[in-house]
Amino acid sequence: MASEDPGQRPPSVISRDVAAGLFLCLVAAVAYFGIRDLPFHDETGIGPGLVPKSVALMIVVLGLVIAGLGMLPGSARLERFSIRGPLFVLGAVALFAAMIRPLGLVVAGPLAVIFAGAADRDSRPVELVIFALVLSASCIGLFKYVLGLPIPLAPFLLGY
Repeated sequence: MASEDPGQRPPSVISRDVAAGLFLCLVAAVAYFGIRDLPFHDETGIGPGLVPKSVALMIVVLGLVIAGLGMLPGSARLERFSIRGPLFVLGAVALFAAMIRPLGLVVAGPLAVIFAGAADRDSRPVELVIFALVLSASCIGLFKYVLGLPIPLAPFLLGY
């Protein structure tokens, strides 16, 4: 009779895909709750809630498909879960949201990318800074100049 190692936990009953699918459904539900007051359509036809509500519903469907596939035999079981990745990525979103108006895209963009890059222990600082600068420059070019959106670049230097 084989003895089990007391330091090892038995594998989880739930698969990784089921957990990921349920997480997607949770994220979509939170998003849908946040946009519930936006009208799906108005007198002109398309309302401001059409795209976000449609995306939230598509994410729910995708989450249910992923969770359903995770219930098939042979699916990888959920092992140890690290909170580092989601913490830094969600923190970067919150950091960007807090900094975009007072500091602008010039500062908020690179700092959010660098903060999110800390989610991976193997990220290299020089490559991360280069990526943050290139991505931010691309966002500035696209959103400010190509699309003409009123996004502040550097309010402390250029004004809003």
